[in-house]
Parts: sequence; structure tokens; C-alpha cells
Amino acid sequence: MLELLKKLGLNSKQIDVYLALLELGSQPASVIAKKISLPKSTVLFLLDQLLEKSIVLKSYKGKTQFFYAEVEDLSKAIKQSQKSQNDALSELIPLLKEFKSPFTSKPKVSFYQGIENCKKSYLQILETQEEFLEFGNHKDLVDKFGQKFMDDFISQRVKLNIKNQSISNSDSLHRSLKGNSKTQKRHLKLVPQNLGSLYSSICIYDDKVLILNLHSDAFAILIENAQLAMTMKTIFKLSNLGI
Repeated sequence: MLELLKKLGLNSKQIDVYLALLELGSQPASVIAKKISLPKSTVLFLLDQLLEKSIVLKSYKGKTQFFYAEVEDLSKAIKQSQKSQNDALSELIPLLKEFKSPFTSKPKVSFYQGIENCKKSYLQILETQEEFLEFGNHKDLVDKFGQKFMDDFISQRVKLNIKNQSISNSDSLHRSLKGNSKTQKRHLKLVPQNLGSLYSSICIYDDKVLILNLHSDAFAILIENAQLAMTMKTIFKLSNLGI
């Protein structure tokens, strides 16, 4: 639950305050502060932040401020925030395009650090209009990205009719994947164990090469270069001939 609330834009201390209000009902800041072991001044600061988000409401009993939270208010606040952001984005994009210098260009080499950013780099494969080639270890992808992420990725790839040619380790997992090759639009070749092992993933598509390392400090490098991509595609075909 904590991770889900963080995804909605709340930090850990804001979450503590919000959950305490849900548990205790309408309370002054002093009670919340005692409940979550934070100074009252800090709790008041956090409550002001939640009030700005319309996630928490305030009332008065005499001169004392009381705060309370309703689950429905969180839902309404998030939806309203998303609508406001979408409206602002619609107005902002044309302005930013005018502001951007015509003499700048997207970097040819992009670096992504951390699992979440690696996921973003991998999802860019879905933008291709052709099949993509991959030297990879599906187990590494599932272990680090999660089964649901990979299932959703494959489902979306199939829906977009993006075919995949892969060279992977010869093990039980990849043999089972080979059995699903037709439905998942995948052509899979397996590397004999005596030749070595493949880790994480190297993907080649369009004029791009994506190198993923999902072990230790996870990172991805996306290189956009027609000659390098063609070289990697040729290496892939040569590897295919030898298996």
C-alpha cells in the first residue's frame, strides 16, 4: 500500500500523516504528531501540503484546527490533478516546441540508470515499425522487471505486430518460450551451454542498439547509429547461422 501511495505522488512522511488521519478520524495536529512520532511543527507543515493537494480537509472547534481525511477525497484529488496536468500539458507542448532551438538534436547516446529507467528504455522497442533482434536472457528480464511487466510488453508487442528474433540460453525457461513462439510472434534460437551464457539483453531495432545490464548497478545504454545497428544486425545473422 505504501508503494502505491508513493506512486500517487506522496512522500513517506505525508503517507504517515494521511494514514494516521484515516485511522484516528478528525484530530488536531498534536494528536497526529504523537501518533507518528514527529514534531508538531513538522506535522503542520505536512498537513499544509496535503491540504494543498485537497487530500486532507480542515475544520475548527473553537480556536483549534482539526484535520480529517476521506478515501473518496484522495480519488477526487488525484483525478483533478491529472486533469489539470493534462490541460496544462496540452497548452505547454506547442509553447515548448516554439521555445526549443531548431539547432539542437536528440542525443545519439542515451544513458538510463536504475531498474525503472531501464524499463522505460526497453519499452521504446514498441515504437519500432519492424521486427527487433535480441541477444537476451528472459529470466533476467522477468527477475528484474517483473513477470507482469514482461507479460504486458509481449502482449503489446504482439498487438502491434512487432515480431522478435531472439538468441537465448538453452535452458528450461527458454525452451518453454520456444513452445510459444507462434502465438508470441517470436523466432527463438538457443545457445548450447558449452558455448557460454547470455545475460540481460542486447536489442537491435531500426537504427538503434539497446544494451541492458540488470545486474548490480542496473543501467541501459541506447545508441542511435545506422552503421552500428547494421553491424549488430549482421552479427546477429551470423550467430543465427552458427546455431
